[in-house]
Amino acid sequence: MKRIFFFIFVIFLGSCEPRQGKSVDEVPSKPSEMKETNKRKIVVQEVLQANSYTYVKALEGSESIWIAIPKREVEVGEVYYYEQGMEMKDFKSKDLDRTFESIYFINGISAQPKISSLKDEQTLDDEAHKKKDPVQKQELNIQKEEGVTSIGDLYEHKTDFENKTIKVKGLVTKFNPSIMKKNWVHIQDGTGGDDSFDLVITTKDFVKVGEIATFQGSIAINKDFGYGYKYDLMMEEGIQLNKKSDMKAN
Repeated sequence: MKRIFFFIFVIFLGSCEPRQGKSVDEVPSKPSEMKETNKRKIVVQEVLQANSYTYVKALEGSESIWIAIPKREVEVGEVYYYEQGMEMKDFKSKDLDRTFESIYFINGISAQPKISSLKDEQTLDDEAHKKKDPVQKQELNIQKEEGVTSIGDLYEHKTDFENKTIKVKGLVTKFNPSIMKKNWVHIQDGTGGDDSFDLVITTKDFVKVGEIATFQGSIAINKDFGYGYKYDLMMEEGIQLNKKSDMKAN
């Protein structure tokens, strides 16, 4: 098992920095020189940019460490988070012409703690709770159906719908998969006011932005997941009812 892991890590390091001829960025001769770490929160102290990687000196608790991540902008003094890292001893960077006594190679860092599994890994920055990428109201005329509640009526009488299972229908305006092991859908149907036209739905189904979708699920109000995920009104565990439909907005 150690041999397989060692060869996988050799391939990973091969992408760290461009190589010409024999590289000076040597892989340790013994896998025992590499170990995993579960450090999570870091404060950036220094940033060094190389061709393909960004080298960051950071404070983890009271310990100062170096990490290497795929090249990106990193701000000194900012707090970042990561899941796992692989430590290398006496690693020499060809680009920087510098040997690091100890450095952790990791897949990336985020401005928010990771809250999903590594399989579903995605940070809350992608959604940003409408702050960085606010949902815009669209002019729509969705064909009404019997038994389907409009988004406007849902907001107007939200306390009456709490914990009740209903159907809604609308245009998918936003879709974010695999956050907190859920898919997050935003729909509009042309009804509702300035702050009550967009309905968020959590679901296991996959939809495409621009399609008309009908969902059935339970209504929740004043839902707070933390990390910026707070909703006055939403539908949970929605099930898409028209997966094979090719309906379009009028």
